[in-house]
Amino acid sequence: MSSSEEQEQRTELAARFWNTRHMDPAGEAHDNFLNHPLIQAYTSMRAFDGTLIGHLDALIAELGRRTQPGDLIVSVGCGLGEKERILAAGLPDRRIKGIDIAADIVSKACEEVASKGITNLELAVGDFNRLELESSSCRVILGMGAIHHIEALEEFWQTGRAALLPGGCVIGQEYVGPNRFQWTDDQITAANHALAKIVPQEHQVDHREVERVAVETIVSLDPSEAVRSAEILSTCKSAGFDVSAYAGAGCALLQPILMRQIHTFDPRDWRHNRVLAELFEEEDRLMRAGVLQDDFAMFAAIPPS
Repeated sequence: MSSSEEQEQRTELAARFWNTRHMDPAGEAHDNFLNHPLIQAYTSMRAFDGTLIGHLDALIAELGRRTQPGDLIVSVGCGLGEKERILAAGLPDRRIKGIDIAADIVSKACEEVASKGITNLELAVGDFNRLELESSSCRVILGMGAIHHIEALEEFWQTGRAALLPGGCVIGQEYVGPNRFQWTDDQITAANHALAKIVPQEHQVDHREVERVAVETIVSLDPSEAVRSAEILSTCKSAGFDVSAYAGAGCALLQPILMRQIHTFDPRDWRHNRVLAELFEEEDRLMRAGVLQDDFAMFAAIPPS
């Protein structure tokens, strides 16, 4: 099998996975620890110097500053387009285009966008590993948790560089931690210590110890998952982009502990919130000591003129 055929096969598998996953809101709530309101508050305060502001609110403000009325903003990995709808409402005089490989989901999302009469949002099927954008066509390319699914990062940055108008940029809100969630030794040691000392067993419904999931297992489900996540910023810089803004959001301790267990934390239960607060404190301590680094970050990258 040729490399192009292998890539096509991986793309089809990833598309099937996300067509199914996006149709299952319960699964998303179960697995995505970032959906918990306290986690959102914690990452916001880390990223924005103690300011409590929603990530999309911050993004709308940033896009408003970096774009002009009529400008096109392209979002890769739009899924059902829920975030893109919020951007379209917050920036009614800008044009938003979302792209995703999951054709069934895009079709469903297009119907919902049309039913709501949203006129400044377009959704389309596309593969971000072979991104097709016209030269000098957009002001901003967004990755709201999708760039870490791109294997052909070098091609992505090259295509993005050509597609951006003068003064344009790429803005990412991304997982930038270890490829394929292959946690570092320091992460595993710290997470297992926290599970034993901080997290009550009632919350340890999936795992009582953190271990690296076999890469083969991850690839068999979604070959795009965190495929080159740790290389996002380095390949960006190698492509000549200037990472002019960077805000770390931590989570190197939180994610290994809370993946597939976050649903046990009820935000209305102060006892559960106290456990999360202790995890926040422990992660902050380890980051200040240089033991852990950011696994999530927000950044703006400007291509060379």
